[in-house]
Amino acid sequence: MKYVIVGLLLVLALPALADWSWEGRYQWRHAVAEAQRERASVLREAARARAEARREADAARREWQRNSRIAREDWAREIRQRSEEWRHSREELRESARQWRESLRESIRDSMRSWR
Repeated sequence: MKYVIVGLLLVLALPALADWSWEGRYQWRHAVAEAQRERASVLREAARARAEARREADAARREWQRNSRIAREDWAREIRQRSEEWRHSREELRESARQWRESLRESIRDSMRSWR
């Protein structure tokens, strides 16, 4: 009789244990699925952050290139302007020296004429 009671208890308990086992599997699968969804969300957020950082870096690089180009153009313009000013100054100096030489020659000619 004792064996019959144990047998009946086992027969009645096994489906309950099997059901508990399946319920645990469902919970485990649900937890794994939730973890996968969370991981995918984190990966999407990381990709979004990388893309934003890349956009900001590209914008900063473009701004630096633009400022660098403007600075080079300004520097080249100033150099050309200084070069033009120097050339003009040299021409004025040459003209002034030529006029001085001409006036010196003229004064020497006049003094030679008056000396004769």
